[in-house]
Amino acid sequence: MGSALSTFVGAIGSVKELIQVMVKMCDVFNKPPDHDGMGNAPKVGQNRDRLIKEAQQQMGMDAVHDYNFIFCGPTKVGKSTLINAIRGVKPNDKDAAQVGISEVTQDVRCYEYLGLPRVKLYDAPGAGTRSHPAATYFMDKNLYAFDCIFLMYDGSFLECCRHILEEAHKWGKPVAFLRTKADRLLDDVMYNSGVDDLRLAGFDEVAFFEYIRQAAASRHST
Repeated sequence: MGSALSTFVGAIGSVKELIQVMVKMCDVFNKPPDHDGMGNAPKVGQNRDRLIKEAQQQMGMDAVHDYNFIFCGPTKVGKSTLINAIRGVKPNDKDAAQVGISEVTQDVRCYEYLGLPRVKLYDAPGAGTRSHPAATYFMDKNLYAFDCIFLMYDGSFLECCRHILEEAHKWGKPVAFLRTKADRLLDDVMYNSGVDDLRLAGFDEVAFFEYIRQAAASRHST
């Protein structure tokens, strides 16, 4: 893919920042979308609109009145955990997304963003496993039917991530990158510096998050 890629790229510094961004958009999300959920992507041929409608109907999705966002990416990057954090629920709460040390999510599941009934957050199974192979993941999970794809990864940008990004570009679907578990990088900084305080390691918070943003932006042009 080249510089003509029109995919939206975003990098959020923390869950708190992500929530703040979404809260600021409450006025937008409290109104129906001003589109039919289909966008414009001639690269996938004449059957695009039909496939999108069929997928939306299959999942019981309201593409006219709701904003439908899906969180996807490799297994165990924290998709369900992030959705719970955004919604302000704990893992043991009745309506929380299931989390665990093994692969828990096996089907695409929908959760309402509390306080914003028009916003639906979908939790997808991890990509790149035997049950959910990378080569067919985008189509298997109907990612083309959503308004925005949140592509999560925890360090290495795996082949399954690249495949999702390439397919999203073909379908004209916006993608936001979410780099998770960045605290592990900070732990490595302290360990390699032999200190237990980031300030003693010469840590620059502004430079650190700029590094995360630049790393996400580099995926946009590769």
